[in-house]
Amino acid sequence: MAIWRVTVDNIKANRKDSLPTGMTVEVKPSLTSAGVEKAGEVELVKAGYKLSCKYQPDFGQIEVSGNIYFIDVDPKKILKDGKIVDTEIIRQAYQRIFVEPVVIAIGIAKELLLPLPIKMPEIKVEKSAAETPKKK
Repeated sequence: MAIWRVTVDNIKANRKDSLPTGMTVEVKPSLTSAGVEKAGEVELVKAGYKLSCKYQPDFGQIEVSGNIYFIDVDPKKILKDGKIVDTEIIRQAYQRIFVEPVVIAIGIAKELLLPLPIKMPEIKVEKSAAETPKKK
């Protein structure tokens, strides 16, 4: 089970003129549809996705959508009624949505002067015990 490719087919973004302080960002990935597609003699599972970043209270949004292609999977085992039902495949898809499409959303958020759609790691620098002056 492997993801072969992630494509981006559509990007939408907007923001209002004035931005408030204390804005929150709701980031929501979703798989929208799934089916089988032939690539030469290989059967791929193609799943549509959408990454939605909404800035509350209603001050902007970023949406990135496209497709994720899986190889080496049995469509009969992982698809049902146009949806992926295998939890491992769903996990892999969501993990990849938080890689390529989120990187695009970060760039767009920077251009629109919106808060980043993910929380970046915070670095704390502390003095080690060897650097702390000792009292006599």
